[in-house]
Amino acid sequence: MLLKNLKELQSSKTSKALKLKNLYKLIAENGPVKTETLTELALMKPATCARLVDELNVLKLITTSELGESTGGRKPILYSINTEDVYLIGIELSKVYSTIILMDLKLNMLDKMKIAPEPYLSASKMTEKLLPQINELLSNNNISYQKVLGIGVSIEHVIEQRLESKSIYEEFTNLEALLRKEIPTYVTVGSGIHFAALAEYRLYYRQKTQRFLFTSCDTQVRGCAIINNQFLTDTSTTTNYFGHMAIDVKGPKCECGSYGCLNTLCSLDSIKKRVINRLELGENSLLLSLVENSQEITYHAIFEAIEMKDSLCIEALEEAAYYYGLAIASTILFVQPEIVVCGGTLIPKSTFFNIVKQTIDNKLSCFPNIKTQVYPASHAYEIVSQGAGAMVLEHLMN
Repeated sequence: MLLKNLKELQSSKTSKALKLKNLYKLIAENGPVKTETLTELALMKPATCARLVDELNVLKLITTSELGESTGGRKPILYSINTEDVYLIGIELSKVYSTIILMDLKLNMLDKMKIAPEPYLSASKMTEKLLPQINELLSNNNISYQKVLGIGVSIEHVIEQRLESKSIYEEFTNLEALLRKEIPTYVTVGSGIHFAALAEYRLYYRQKTQRFLFTSCDTQVRGCAIINNQFLTDTSTTTNYFGHMAIDVKGPKCECGSYGCLNTLCSLDSIKKRVINRLELGENSLLLSLVENSQEITYHAIFEAIEMKDSLCIEALEEAAYYYGLAIASTILFVQPEIVVCGGTLIPKSTFFNIVKQTIDNKLSCFPNIKTQVYPASHAYEIVSQGAGAMVLEHLMN
């Protein structure tokens, strides 16, 4: 019943339905929340808001299981979205870690599967590979597709450097169309940086700021700002611009034609190239005990060497962190976010985040009026998948 009502609300475009969607979104973002607060947030008359909240309650879209603190009279009723027996699936396909996550409507992880890192696959091959893995996750939890509100998929990490005639948007569209033919629920394919920013913001920072910047340092470097609950740019149709910020004009040449772009200085690929170059120049490294030659070096081998305190790999990591910190500091000066969150595979590695934070602090020390707070991502490895599920909810509410 809950899923049926959600989908009916999703498809309706009447004036009343739009108001119900708006209230549902506010409850999802701010719950548990009382009617008085919703009235203020929705800019509605108290009677109108109360009537629409009652309707959401009758439709079982929200619950009233909690009571707030009393200010002298009766305790106010607090509303939350109903999550009973309806699920989301979020998928991140990556060259480093690929993950499928089962969530409830509040983005709480219920189960997950780690799958082998993905090389580039055509949309049809990717569909063939994903379907049995999604089916297995649902089967393990005794859940049918009839209980899944939707599936979100992030794939740009495995297609970004393989495209020739087609754009990333076309790849998204092709995979989306194929999955929708095979899966009896809503499917959206999009940008991992969008997904990760949305999940971090909604889960941890929505109540703290309206000016939020999320950055990710992975196989590519990306950034996404959310200002007043809106994405600042649309990164689903083109290469993310953040990684093409020029930091050192004497640096390596980027695929965009410029020199010293962020992607060439602090991405996983750039660290790997820097390590291999130094090894080929004759420097020593514990990596040589993990692989037979430099051509066998992988990201995971470098991570293992970092855990073994290998000085060469740690120096390459710390150099990347310095450039990443410079780029974030410059973006803070321009965008003026109140909170910045740094995500991606590199953030938990060794001293990477500490150096990023120190570099930002040093750069901004001349601007004492800027009070931006910088944090590491809460879940470095699952946040993209969680955000993929959150984007399904965005589709419902918008």
